[in-house]
Amino acid sequence: MNQHFVSLVTEKNIHNLTSLWTLAGNAAGQYFQQNDFSYCLVPGSEWPNRIWLNNHADAATIRTVADVIKNTPVPLTVSYWNHTQQDLHPVFEQLGFSVKSEQTGMSLKLDKAFEQLNRLNLVRITTPEQAAAWEALYPLSFGYRITADILNKTSEDVQYYLVYHQQEAMGTAIVHETGNLMGIHGVGIVPAYRKQGFAEEVMAILLNSALAQQKEMATLQSSAMGKNIYLKLGFAADFKMTNYQLK
Repeated sequence: MNQHFVSLVTEKNIHNLTSLWTLAGNAAGQYFQQNDFSYCLVPGSEWPNRIWLNNHADAATIRTVADVIKNTPVPLTVSYWNHTQQDLHPVFEQLGFSVKSEQTGMSLKLDKAFEQLNRLNLVRITTPEQAAAWEALYPLSFGYRITADILNKTSEDVQYYLVYHQQEAMGTAIVHETGNLMGIHGVGIVPAYRKQGFAEEVMAILLNSALAQQKEMATLQSSAMGKNIYLKLGFAADFKMTNYQLK
């Protein structure tokens, strides 16, 4: 695979992610675009509350970002994926940032169907009651909260799903489509249902749906915990995303 294709895939993955943040910020909170970075925040929610840099960002940009964080009413996380002309990791450290988490940007060319075991049912969120149930379930998998208000205000543009095993809601998923790409986010299975292949099954359902819609590619950003699941499904690891917080 040539470098140009990798960088183009990475660009599409990042666009899918940042457009999801932008959508949530615009709909339920605030979104700001500066010369070298953008940020969004939703008061009362722990997501997206994010800052991201454009390709021209430099050390001075990080200093400005630090000032923005200090003057914002909610904690903001800076996501950085080594896309700038100079390596800014040392600058983050010098200015008092610490690594909050790391994720791997991954992609899959959609050219074959996946086996489904038909144990699960994915129900798209369309009512405030479903959104409230989703809000309550999501932190059990991820440890942070996305408010139902965000779902209610963006559910026409973003697909939010509750995952059911029999009659029990036990997982979540988010699908955000940009062009011919399906971005998969927020796939979580609550602890009591883990290690039974349910995350793989959710992915198979979503990927087969993307294939049926003639999408060309699926993208996601994986934690260390989920990475092997996605590699087994055929996803390629394309880039590393470091999430920084100001100490």
